[in-house]
Amino acid sequence: MVVLLYAAPGRLNEWTQTVTGPEWATAFSVEAVLPTTDMKGLEPFGFADGISQPELDWQLTLPSHDHTQPEYSNLIELGEFLLGYTNEYGRFTERPLLDPADDPHDLLAPAEDAPGKRDLGRNGSYLVLRQLRQDVQGFWRFHDARANGDPAARKAMAEAMVGRTMAGVSLVEGAPTPSPDPGTKAGREQLNAFTYAGDPDGTRCPFGAHVRRANPRNGDLPDASGNGGKVGVLSRLVTTLGFDAAALRGDLVASSRFHRMLRRGREYGQSLLPEAAIVDQGETVETGLHFICLGANISRQFEFIQGAWITGAKFNGLAAERDPLVGDRQPLSNGSETDRFSLPQTEGAACQITGLPQFVSVVGGAYFFMPSLRALRFLATLNHSNTSSPVGST
Repeated sequence: MVVLLYAAPGRLNEWTQTVTGPEWATAFSVEAVLPTTDMKGLEPFGFADGISQPELDWQLTLPSHDHTQPEYSNLIELGEFLLGYTNEYGRFTERPLLDPADDPHDLLAPAEDAPGKRDLGRNGSYLVLRQLRQDVQGFWRFHDARANGDPAARKAMAEAMVGRTMAGVSLVEGAPTPSPDPGTKAGREQLNAFTYAGDPDGTRCPFGAHVRRANPRNGDLPDASGNGGKVGVLSRLVTTLGFDAAALRGDLVASSRFHRMLRRGREYGQSLLPEAAIVDQGETVETGLHFICLGANISRQFEFIQGAWITGAKFNGLAAERDPLVGDRQPLSNGSETDRFSLPQTEGAACQITGLPQFVSVVGGAYFFMPSLRALRFLATLNHSNTSSPVGST
């Protein structure tokens, strides 16, 4: 079992000691405690973190059936994150269902899609944990060397790889005045209100930038804004049939709404400013991020994003390059190197940064099921001396 503890600033140690007191020790033994460091809303490379999150349809306003969504929307079906509700396909994700006889105390809710069954999964979710070690010194020294020591060029190159400024502003939007505060809900909403429709050539935010890979912010149909700026029925027909050359690139990336995830990061290790990371020659402290995400379908959400978009060497029509921030640098099966990052230009061929080292390494991780409170109460009533389990799945 994994326990995640959250507390107000300065109260985490006190809360940890309270939770893991004598009562805890009578039932559990602590195998490991993952460290954490408060980096004031920044991840270890120094970028504002935790800005982009999907908005869950708590009010169930979206249609509970398969439907076409031409435009990008941040509002996502509840069933993409909680089991027991319809997902973006208008279906219920597979989950453990029980016979009523296996729930004699009526602790579980009836399954909406399976009359006569009890829903052990309802309001539960799946959690993915990855411990990501970040080479902060290597990251900033690489950019400093490529920028010939120019702080502005160094920062611009790093921001191009991330796809946002260090303050969290999307590169397709430009810097608003005053700059939104990513630590507030209103600030995060303002920082999130954009798509890549206005940057079809990737000249402002490169196609391979980390945030563009993690969420391409597209709809189900190719973007029609390039067809004279008109988005109507005829324009949609033209782009859908493939007659609008400017919109063809939209078919290179799967629709975003089927591959969203709720993400949180917990930093650990040493917080270093870029200038300090470049010159520091002292003892290296392991630094990184405990990546946590939630979703109702691990393979379609986390694993798809990780495999097809982050690690994928041909994402969005690119050739032989992986995510510049968190991707590995393994060569392709034909021997082609993937240690490059393309910067499209308004005129001429794209510029390429080559010789990218691996900045982030996976140290460990696991997959977990997070049951609802009802499911926890049910599990607490089970006779654990009985080796047979009533839990099955449809």
